[in-house]
Amino acid sequence: MNLKKIKKKEKKEKTPKVKTFSQKKANRVVLIGASVLLVMSGVGAIRANVMASNVDSLYSKVDTLSEQSKKNNVVREEFDYSALSFYVENFAKEYLNYNSKASDEAKKARIDRLSKYLSLDVKDVDETENLQGNVLRTFKNTSLSRIEKMEDCYLVYLNVNYELEKDKKTENVTQNMVLPIQVKDNLFSIVGRPYFVASSLPQGKTVSLKQTENSIDVDGKEKQSIEKFLKMFFTKYSVGNKQELMLLMKNPTTTAGQDSFVSIDSGDMKFFDTKQKGVTGVQVSVTFSDKTTKLTHTEDFSLWLSKTENSYFINTMKHYFTEKEGND
Repeated sequence: MNLKKIKKKEKKEKTPKVKTFSQKKANRVVLIGASVLLVMSGVGAIRANVMASNVDSLYSKVDTLSEQSKKNNVVREEFDYSALSFYVENFAKEYLNYNSKASDEAKKARIDRLSKYLSLDVKDVDETENLQGNVLRTFKNTSLSRIEKMEDCYLVYLNVNYELEKDKKTENVTQNMVLPIQVKDNLFSIVGRPYFVASSLPQGKTVSLKQTENSIDVDGKEKQSIEKFLKMFFTKYSVGNKQELMLLMKNPTTTAGQDSFVSIDSGDMKFFDTKQKGVTGVQVSVTFSDKTTKLTHTEDFSLWLSKTENSYFINTMKHYFTEKEGND
């Protein structure tokens, strides 16, 4: 074999053809791509704005609810109503009691007591130095009638009654004394001069609360057992011993122990359907007597009773006739 005759064959590489686009087609592709990007960016921007708006709205609602919750807590926790009532009634007593014939020492002691209620100078409040002639002002009684919440204080309205004697002329006066009061940490302070306005009674007429018209029949033996329990309960209720009442009722209501139990109007005792299994509803009128004056008065009660092994237990007690156990 003649090796010289063998020649190496080389493959010819094909040159790739470049596809060409016309300028018109290229412009069209670019325009379509740009349009797609523009639409996508627009949709994205809209969605982003909507989400941002929703988030802002959500934050706004949360802030509003938070502020409202804080305000509600402030109103609920800012002061104890009974403590405020005690405070203003004691101030009214100190303020209204005045005797121009009292000794200088007694007058100074009164001024010192008044100053403890005030955040302003006591001389701005007590103006008895300007009174002329013999004046005797005697406090009789007072009651807290209403409270108005203002921007910078509470206006506390007291219905006050006092006797005014001047130059041997006596007059009985009843009017509203208004006290501007601020509260901090459940402590009270009078921050402005007390002022007086005419008393007004918010009197109206509506339907009185009456015993149930849909009374149910109860077995005679059970009625006797309930009446026996109620006599025992109201005897202890009038004494006002909370420890004993805790064994007889779910939420003990204590009295001042000033009255004595007299009787139950068993003839007018009515039973109503509580729509609760094992719970009996009873409405009854109870008479009490003041231990000092022996003056009697009658109160109405609605009670929800559960049977125990040997007696009864009071789930709920209302001091008026009703068939509604809740607050509605």
